[in-house]
Amino acid sequence: MRVIPLLLASFTALISASTPKKPITSLQIGIKHRVPEELCTKRSHDGDTLSMHYTGTLYDTGAKFDSSLDRNEPLQFTLGTGQVIKGWDLGLKNMCVGEKRRLKIPPHLAYGSQGAGSAIPGNSALIFDVELVDVKPGHRAFDKARQGSQISSDDRFEQFKSPLFIISTAIVVSLFAVMYLHSRQSSTDNNKKTGKEPATTSTSTSTNDDTKNKSSPKKKNKDKARVD
Repeated sequence: MRVIPLLLASFTALISASTPKKPITSLQIGIKHRVPEELCTKRSHDGDTLSMHYTGTLYDTGAKFDSSLDRNEPLQFTLGTGQVIKGWDLGLKNMCVGEKRRLKIPPHLAYGSQGAGSAIPGNSALIFDVELVDVKPGHRAFDKARQGSQISSDDRFEQFKSPLFIISTAIVVSLFAVMYLHSRQSSTDNNKKTGKEPATTSTSTSTNDDTKNKSSPKKKNKDKARVD
């Protein structure tokens, strides 16, 4: 009676081994160990330096090609900068320290048609069992500072468009215009006054000469007497 179950199990295993696996066409992320939210003090983001333990196997055969556990030394790299394969840059984001994931990575997000040496043939889909050991924040502080600077610049620009700023500017411009016109009017009046003074002096001089001529008739009479 025990022979039949063993035969069925052997037959099932043989069928499974001979049946090709369904190809992986997109990145698949599975959580093997989830860290409780209250204990998740650090999460991974682009620009962070990660310390990661991993074991890599071929999807088709299950053959192991590399593992940091064999060296007892986690791999360190900067996330989102192209230091690792694309499947890692995409699959290791927002990960808590202590969290474990399984990444199933299609060839175009791994080593493509070229492969990686003799261990990873071309067009190979890969499986990585990973554990995040540590996270060191990267350039996010700089990005936040730059973003804050951009927000401050936008706020200043919005202030320029506020009704209060526009009205205040209009009042100041109007005051300058009034002062300028008043200054020009005063200058014009001064020029007019300066232009009249010579004419008045000339008239006065002429009047004085006439007055002098009229006040000395004796001279005319003497001249007339001499002619006669």
